[in-house]
This record gives sequence, C-alpha cells and structure tokens, in this order.
Amino acid sequence: MFLKPKTLAAQLGVQIALSLVLVWLLATVVALWVLVKELNSTYDQSLKETAQRVLPLAISDYRLNQFGLLDLRPELSLLGTLNLSVGPRILGDQPEYLMYHLRDFKGRILVRSNNAPMTPMLDSLQTGFTHGKNLSIFTATSIDGRYHLQVAESVDHRYGVLFDTALLFLLVFIIALPLSVLLVYIAVKRRLVPVQQFAENMATRSGSNLEPMVQNELPEDFLEVQKATNALLDRLRTALLAEREFAANSAHELRTPLAVASVQLQRLSDELGATDQAERLKIVQASLTRLTRLIDKLLQLARAESVTLYKGEPTNLEIIVQMIARELDPRHERVEIISESPPLLDVDPDALAVILSNLVENGLKYAPNESPVIVRLETNGAFRVENLAPDLAPEDLNGLKQRFVRGSQRSQPGSGLGLAIVGAMVDQLNGDLDLNIIGEGRGKRLIVKVKI
Repeated sequence: MFLKPKTLAAQLGVQIALSLVLVWLLATVVALWVLVKELNSTYDQSLKETAQRVLPLAISDYRLNQFGLLDLRPELSLLGTLNLSVGPRILGDQPEYLMYHLRDFKGRILVRSNNAPMTPMLDSLQTGFTHGKNLSIFTATSIDGRYHLQVAESVDHRYGVLFDTALLFLLVFIIALPLSVLLVYIAVKRRLVPVQQFAENMATRSGSNLEPMVQNELPEDFLEVQKATNALLDRLRTALLAEREFAANSAHELRTPLAVASVQLQRLSDELGATDQAERLKIVQASLTRLTRLIDKLLQLARAESVTLYKGEPTNLEIIVQMIARELDPRHERVEIISESPPLLDVDPDALAVILSNLVENGLKYAPNESPVIVRLETNGAFRVENLAPDLAPEDLNGLKQRFVRGSQRSQPGSGLGLAIVGAMVDQLNGDLDLNIIGEGRGKRLIVKVKI
C-alpha cells in the first residue's frame, strides 16, 4: 500500500520525481520519433550513395568477368576490396553489411554480393526507393539503361540502432532520475531548515513566553506565517495578561473583607458561647477559611504566571525545606527529609518555598493518615517529594497539573491549584517537573521530581 509522504521535503521529492518521470517519458518518445525519422533519412541517403558508387564498379567487374580476365587476374576486381559496412552498432562491435544485385534490363542477376540471395530481392527494376517488410532497397540504373543495381539493407539493422539508442536513454534515465530526486530532496530539506527551526521554537513556547518570534532566513512564503503567528501571540499575551491581572486584583481585594469577616465571626462565636447557633457559626467559619486559602492559592498562581522570577544570591535548599517542614509538620511526625548535600541554587528563595510548600502540603493532605511524606534532596540540585497514593491511577497524572483538577480523594479540603502553581513556577525557572507512580496496592507511591 502506497504511503503518502508527510514531510514537505518528501512531498516535493515525490512531486518532482513524478514530474521528471513524465518529462523523461515524453522526451524519450519525442526523441525516438525524431531519431527514427532522421535515421531513415540518413540510411536512405547512404543507401542511395552506395548504389551510385557501386554501380560502375559492378558493371566493370561484370565486363572483366565476361572476357575471363578475373579468373586470370583476380586482383583486377574492383568489388573485391569493397567494404559495404555502414558502421558498427552503437552498443555492438559487429558491422552490418549491405547486399546488392547487378541485374540487366531483363531482370537477370549478373553480379551479387556474397550475402545476397540467389533470387531477385525485388521484381521491379524501377529506379528509386522501395521499402519492403524486411528490406529497404534502392535501385540505381546506368545511363544507357542496360544495367540496374539494387542495394538492400536489413530493416533489423536500422531498428537495432534504434533499440540501442532507446536502451541508452533508459540507462541514463535509471541513473539520473534517482540522483536528481536525491539532490532536489537535499536542497529542499536544507532550505526548510529555517522553517523547522521556526516550528521547534513555536513548540517550546508557553504561557510565560509569548514574545514575538524572529526567525532569520525564512523563505518569503513563510514570512506571512511568521507575521500571523506573532499577531496571534500578541493577542494571547494581551488576553492572558488581562486574565492574570483580574485574578490577582480580585484575590488581593478579597483578602481584606475576608479577614474582617473572619474576625467578626470569631467575636460573634465568643459571644454566643456553646449554643446551636455557635455550631452553625463554626461551619461558616470553616467555609470562610477554605475561601481564604483559595484566595492565597490564586495569588500564588497569579504571581507564578505573571512575574519573572529572579536568579540572584545562592539559596540553601536544605534550610528552606526545614522551615517548611516546621511550618507544616510542627510535631515532626510525618515530614522526613533525606539530604544528599545539595548544592546552593541561584533561584528565588520565595519561589522555592512556594514550590516545596505546595508539594509537601499536597503530600500531607492526600496521603493516608500518619503515613510519611519524604523530601529527598539530591546532589545535582534536584529534589523529590514522595508520599503514599493508593487511590491514584497513572492516567490521572497529567490532569493533576491543570487548574482546579484534583485526584480521587475529593473529600479532602483543597482547591486543585497546588500542582498548577508548582508547574507555573517551574516553567518560569526553565526547570522540569515530572510525576511518576511506583508500586502497587497500598504501597503505591507518588513521586514528584523537580529539576531546576
């Protein structure tokens, strides 16, 4: 089954190959037609000249033979040393010979060549060309009309030359066509390198990098594509900026009234004491606390996506991990730190703190109760956060990086923004974020690795 080529270079190569095949076939047919025409004309002229040249020689030999002189002195024969070859074949080394009959006005054969038949090759003695099925014959007549020389050439000889020429065309075609297609493919592929670089550059862009694309040496056909792409990036940048500013401003403006409402609810709870209304008030306070936590997460996400994180003074990763562990696990019951002497990182310490706090918080929140959350610091600067995740399926991993997407344990409090914040900050730092699941059953573990 013929597979359609997918790349532009391959498609152009196939198109050019087919075009070359058609052009070569057409050129071959035209060339062979012209060759047949010119070949017949050339050989007819050669046949005529040969007949006119041989006629007086044949008459002379016939007359000498009539007087018996050729038997006495064979060297007097003018036809004895005559070579009637019309030249070798193009691809052969054996010459082709003409054959002739010298006939009188009654049609009797007086003299013939060694390769000529014993019977007349043609009944008519009319001067000129006669093309038979297998022979081309020219008849030349002496001035007095007494003698007629008929010189014949095999049609196979003529078309043998034609076959050899067609074979040469075919050999050149077989050699030249693949070579031509290969050269064209290489040339096209080389010219498409800027286009491939443009595509690769576009593929690496993310929401944190929507600057206009500038690709040098692009063909003019693709300059409009570059302009349209840059216009699209500009519109996306404007839309995302408006969205992020709205989310950040909204979250920031909501923090103050939420804090005021939380304080008022606490005062009201103290005033009500242990009553039914106080229990209901606690439910309202819990909802308000979750809303405040969501606002904090939205602010973190807005900062991660809209601010370029700096790389300044070296940051001690181990100290930041210890601070987060004390904050999230003050009793030192669940967070375990395994340090392999990590190097200092030239990364914004606040960004590292946000990344690690979200990962550790997710581990503490979604792992089974009292199970450990392991933070492993590696010598190459990477760090991993591991926790038990018996209810998490491998197909859920990609979705966890999206906003407001949570795992199977939806009963746990959370907003589904933790890994989205981590992913946005890792992208800002040009790092890598990998999620993997190892083990089976209750021993299944989620491993989140960050390399910056």
